[in-house]
Amino acid sequence: MMLFEMKPPPPRMPVDRARAKACLVANLSLPGLGSLHVGRRVGWAQVAMAACGFVLTMSFGGWFVAEWLRARELPFITILERGELPPGFLKQLLVGLSGVGLFVFALGWALITSLLVYQEARANEGR
Repeated sequence: MMLFEMKPPPPRMPVDRARAKACLVANLSLPGLGSLHVGRRVGWAQVAMAACGFVLTMSFGGWFVAEWLRARELPFITILERGELPPGFLKQLLVGLSGVGLFVFALGWALITSLLVYQEARANEGR
């Protein structure tokens, strides 16, 4: 007797054009949300990547505001007027840009999934 039985996933519902469009709109708002809506488990990875990208980008934003309050001027003004970088600027900039890149990658992946779902919906119309 097994404690946990592995059940096969339930069969996917056929996708129509309305659900495919809803998938696209949801994936544009939060990458992976539309993929989950139409039953694609890959949506969990897309949501996780988008969330990690958002957190990394916001960490740069938090550092930026903290540095602004500490120095009493915008970090970019410090760079332009004095020609020196605020402490930790390059590291935080790299973290922020990595977050943007991760979010954009998740968004692209979700858009590709949306196009595949739309293609499946068009194929289901002929049946």
